[in-house]
Amino acid sequence: YTDSKRILAVRGVGQSFNENMIEIYKNLSNHMPDNGTQVVMFTHQDVKVWSELAMILWSAGLRVISAWTISTETESGGLKQGNYVSGTVLLTLKKQTSEEKIYRDELYDEIKDEVESIIDSMKDLNDKEDPDFNDADFLLASYAAALKVITTYKNIEGIDIPYWLSQPRDSKEENPIEELINKAQNIAYDYLIPDGFDKLIWRDLSKEERFFVRGLELEMNNIYKVGDYQELARGFGVKDYTNMFQSFRANSARFMTPSEFKMKFIGDEGFGSTIARHLLVAINEVGKSNSTAQGLTYLKSTFQKNNEYWYKKPIMIELLNFVSRIEYIGHMEHWKEHAYNARLLREALKNDGV
Repeated sequence: YTDSKRILAVRGVGQSFNENMIEIYKNLSNHMPDNGTQVVMFTHQDVKVWSELAMILWSAGLRVISAWTISTETESGGLKQGNYVSGTVLLTLKKQTSEEKIYRDELYDEIKDEVESIIDSMKDLNDKEDPDFNDADFLLASYAAALKVITTYKNIEGIDIPYWLSQPRDSKEENPIEELINKAQNIAYDYLIPDGFDKLIWRDLSKEERFFVRGLELEMNNIYKVGDYQELARGFGVKDYTNMFQSFRANSARFMTPSEFKMKFIGDEGFGSTIARHLLVAINEVGKSNSTAQGLTYLKSTFQKNNEYWYKKPIMIELLNFVSRIEYIGHMEHWKEHAYNARLLREALKNDGV
């Protein structure tokens, strides 16, 4: 058929909508053979909505056996402005035949493995020069990965599906499926390490430092939408971050450079107390004095307790290595001199004590 079936669509939110959707999917399930397959196309960025979808499919006796993200928004179709996903998730469904039960805390490792697997497969498909998938798409895939693991089991101990589906969507109470999907989202953020960045050192960074590095990576990729930075901050659990920005306007968001930061917020809670923040001061000192000695002196005086300087040296070198890459990014002229000074300071750190 070619005409719209919109008039037949189930509308609304809340308990009656959820019950209608369960009835529809149960009906579809009852009329397909045991080896039959259904495909659901779904695009949404709200974790609560994904948790409702999981509970609807689960209640209808269906399980997710695979999830694929396909790129559905292209330049020829006109890219939207804002923090939009460019892909749609295809969920492949089979009948729930398992009788297995599991405890919620036993699911975490399975969710972690599934999230990492789906992100790896998407990265393999991504074109390095013109990627089809962005952070929003990777997060969407992590939600789907969580659904695949959750719906594998007949029952998860302690989760009362009818109760949670009866709750209004604006309820402040986090349902247990929502909590599991949020866990998948956090796993995705931890796993999305910038290309070339040392994995062990990435784990040692604070959430504010990860936000700063990934935020710089957004700017390196010509991404200036405030929504993208807000989504990053939410994913890393960073609440106070606006003072890190030189501009926080809709489509021109960017962090301050070392010379714009100067000594602002040094020692403050959050980013102000991190190694990365002190490195920005050291980079600025190198620029002002035309000497790496001033930068090294600042770092040694800052991290003099308990030989912290030597312990933190590998982390400082890795962060400086990342910043130095900006020197050759054409649209980041405002960082060019700072990136050059970061490279000089990195080499000075490497040679210090050798």
